Amino acid sequence: MSDLDPERRNAGVALALLSLIWGYNWVAMKTGLADAGPLQFATLRFTLAALCMIPVIMRFRAPLLPRREQWPAVAILGFMLAGNFACTLAALRLGGTGKTAVLVYTMPFWVLVFAWLALRERLDRWQGIAVAIALAGLVVLVEPWTLSGGMLASVLALGAGMSWGASVVYVKNLQKKTSVSMLMITLWQMIVGSLLLALGWAWLEPQPVRWTVGLGLALGYTAVLATGVAWMLFYYALRRMPAGMVGLGTLATPVIGVLAAWLQLGERPAPLEATGMALIGTALAMLAWLPRANAPPAGTHRR
Repeated sequence: MSDLDPERRNAGVALALLSLIWGYNWVAMKTGLADAGPLQFATLRFTLAALCMIPVIMRFRAPLLPRREQWPAVAILGFMLAGNFACTLAALRLGGTGKTAVLVYTMPFWVLVFAWLALRERLDRWQGIAVAIALAGLVVLVEPWTLSGGMLASVLALGAGMSWGASVVYVKNLQKKTSVSMLMITLWQMIVGSLLLALGWAWLEPQPVRWTVGLGLALGYTAVLATGVAWMLFYYALRRMPAGMVGLGTLATPVIGVLAAWLQLGERPAPLEATGMALIGTALAMLAWLPRANAPPAGTHRR
């Protein structure tokens, strides 16, 4: 047995634990929204998460401050993060947890579309088929023919996925132009994003936060486990496994989110919703086996 086998095995365990943490994070966020508005929860989460990122950056010896020419990128990514999670948490409050998780995780398809439009990266036949299957799943999952109240939640979740995809393409383009520490960029993206979310909180959510044990546990989970600990696990796995395998492992996140919402919150997908989720999951799995040219950068913020 080679010396690398224990390392790979430990990395696999770290990756499985990471997927569980990120998957259950959707239930934690849904639970926290019982006591705080979407902007309030997002502000508190990313304020705490930024604090949790500092020891991670120190552990991996990444730079703590951006260079002067990197501040515009930090501002743009902070704005994208604020819009992304404002939409995500609003969708979670209005709609189902599992459905929201799956719709937000359409991000890889928006990466393909935006990379095609902005970076002139052409879609091959396999990618085209995957995107077509995903679009069919979106139509089934969103059910635009019903014009029900749940449509707003679906549109917000899709908007979050699109914003996430746009930020991935922006980071890919940034990495082509300059050397940048994604851990450092993520820290300052959170700081800027939390400031913008705080402004939205002051303007749009004047009601007070209900400080409960449930909210404290939800914030602790999302900020400490789903950010600080999760980033440590992600980089531990990434240093010991190919990036493609790590990306494939995190594909389980929305599936775990759906199952956790079903088991804990009783949110059992209706047959049509399950069909849409299955189609999107199939398309995601197809993309996971492609060459990693269109994969999110290693430091892209995740759930």
